[in-house]
Amino acid sequence: MVATRQLELNPRQRIHLIGIGGVGMSGLAAVLAERGYQVSGSDQRESPRLQRLRELGVKVTVPQVAGGAAGADIVVRSTAVLDKNPEFADAVERGLPIYHRSELLAAIVSGMEKVAVSGTHGKTTTSSMLATILLEAGRDPLVIIGGDVVNIGANYHAGSEPLAVFEACESDATFLRYGPCSEIITNVEADHLDQHGTFEHICGAFEQFVGLVPAEGFLAWGAESAELARIARSCAGESIAYGLTPEAAVSADRVKLGPGGASFRLLVEQTCVAEVELQVPGEHNVLNALGATAAALRLGVSPTQVAAGLQRFLGVGRRFERLGALNGAQIIDDYAHHPTEVAATLAAARRGWPERRIVAVFQPHLYSRTRAFMAEFAEALSAADVVVVAGIYGAREEPMEGVDAAEIARRIAERAPEVDVRYVPEKEDIVAILRQLARPGDMILTLGAGDIRRVGEELACSP
Repeated sequence: MVATRQLELNPRQRIHLIGIGGVGMSGLAAVLAERGYQVSGSDQRESPRLQRLRELGVKVTVPQVAGGAAGADIVVRSTAVLDKNPEFADAVERGLPIYHRSELLAAIVSGMEKVAVSGTHGKTTTSSMLATILLEAGRDPLVIIGGDVVNIGANYHAGSEPLAVFEACESDATFLRYGPCSEIITNVEADHLDQHGTFEHICGAFEQFVGLVPAEGFLAWGAESAELARIARSCAGESIAYGLTPEAAVSADRVKLGPGGASFRLLVEQTCVAEVELQVPGEHNVLNALGATAAALRLGVSPTQVAAGLQRFLGVGRRFERLGALNGAQIIDDYAHHPTEVAATLAAARRGWPERRIVAVFQPHLYSRTRAFMAEFAEALSAADVVVVAGIYGAREEPMEGVDAAEIARRIAERAPEVDVRYVPEKEDIVAILRQLARPGDMILTLGAGDIRRVGEELACSP
């Protein structure tokens, strides 16, 4: 179990967030600011999120320097902030009280009815769908999500009800800090091996997470995952399986996938309770919708309200997000950074637009993940017609000897010689190449959790 310290929040204290512009940190800062807390923070570079925080009265400094947290009563950092960060190192030297982002989130949701959304894939979309369903049904929960929800216009909603919907990240097992809560777990796969070491250790963390569900709570879990089916057996609360398998309590039939979304009949215990139309494409989003539905029904939302909320759901930033066009080619950006996610995104593109040439621009995220899934990335990307592999986005990691994105390109060429594959390490060169490659009718997909989106944005701004 991850050690947790009780953080007591006091409006008279100043809370300083190192890396405040991150998608997880900025939502926490905004909620605190809207609730009247004194909030400050810093980041390495300017961004639209920092400007929005300033508009809420948050004092933000750029870049991060030693002394930036001086005078703060509480300092908060995320896993992405390394020990060598000058502002963090200085805060340690000053003896300031330092907490992890998850401990601050735990303090914010303390005493509330909680629905924590976790899983290897689909957390952000599933939690965004649940939040949208609840808001459209007239509920007003606190929402903290790892992406910008189009319907909300932000990655948070301060809310007025004592109900919290939030993402619970499994990457470093900090999702064990939130105390008793109901849960949605989308799936369990190998990932974050730099933190967990082995798949067995990841499964053990999820088993502990399921142990947080109280007898009066619920666990909605993705029935497509055999490992998750085993883990869910230990749940003390109500266990609700969802998915496209006949055994699932919440399921769907007559699924139709199209370029603009999907439709299906919503089944509860194999009885049709509503017709659903989604404005987001792909079978994976049908599964995300079923997970959100299972939780919403348990929270008292009617099937009709669920269907209405899902129909109004407009998506999440960086999840199959249309950025614009170039020479008649459509430019889409997606956060997919695990082989399963890359495969799902490409499948959605192929199923919805079978006549288009698909150009995948993939930026591997983390050296450890690239090393662990080299073959799987090559297999997933082979579904595209053209693949451009960028250099690895290291994020918190230093380069690893022998780990090179060029190897992904080599493996694609070996397994799928019909695919036009290129290794282009620099983003500036990728932009130039795509300007030459783009044809009318193409779909250009930028894929990855790093900064590859900038390639798509630059292309979309091209004359």
